Amino acid sequence: ICIFGEMFISPVGLSATTKLAPKAFASQTMSLWFLSDAMGQAFNAQATQFFSADTEVAYFGITGFVAIAFAIGLFILAPYLKKYMKGVH
Repeated sequence: ICIFGEMFISPVGLSATTKLAPKAFASQTMSLWFLSDAMGQAFNAQATQFFSADTEVAYFGITGFVAIAFAIGLFILAPYLKKYMKGVH
């Protein structure tokens, strides 16, 4: 099921990376996009060792809370990010 999330987020992230990156640093920012994806998958691989049938409620509760916290943080930062995206649609 993780591959579906990857298929939905990857085109959006790659598009934003190519549109927002300075021309001189386009390949470096694409590399950073792929590196961040690899780091996320590595973190996920380490976090799954804490999952068991006995701890599933806490595991998914913490995972959901962290996802919601990041979403709120991005929602708060959205106006500032839009200022930096002048003319990019």
